Amino acid sequence: MYKPTINTSYKGVCRLYETCGRSDYCLRAAEDILFIHGFDIRKTPGYEDLTSDQKDLFAAHCVKYMNSVGMNTKITMYPKTVHFVREYQYCSFPEWDEEIQKNIRWQIGREWIILKANGRTKKFKKYLDDDRTEADIDKTVTKEFEYLRVDWRQNGTNVWFHVTAPDEYY
Repeated sequence: MYKPTINTSYKGVCRLYETCGRSDYCLRAAEDILFIHGFDIRKTPGYEDLTSDQKDLFAAHCVKYMNSVGMNTKITMYPKTVHFVREYQYCSFPEWDEEIQKNIRWQIGREWIILKANGRTKKFKKYLDDDRTEADIDKTVTKEFEYLRVDWRQNGTNVWFHVTAPDEYY
């Protein structure tokens, strides 16, 4: 099963970094994650559905992100899932706003579709604001984005990122 570092002792993990010649406590490659932290990012659910370029991006992101946090966080974290997704942001038709005296559009929902390396797709998640329906979506202004979605488990909570480059995620 996917779990954080097997050795959750701060000093124990620091020794593993030093054993690997990482006296700066920075990972260099996915192999470092496996040896030091004890989990194989290639076994992350969704990994098998990525293209080779997306797998490389995921590995580079994991190294970069894990290097961006402190050791106490590193020993609690692991990637829960990874998917290459297309996100749609749905907006309303223009509505007159009396306060600002102009038409505005509201974002009223989103949808994520998983794009697999074999060309297949899978619906991941969709939501619309509670008071909205499909008829409220102005399809002429739907925004579309593609990125690697990486879900992390760290410090007992879940966090996910849009990853567009190893050092570009939010």
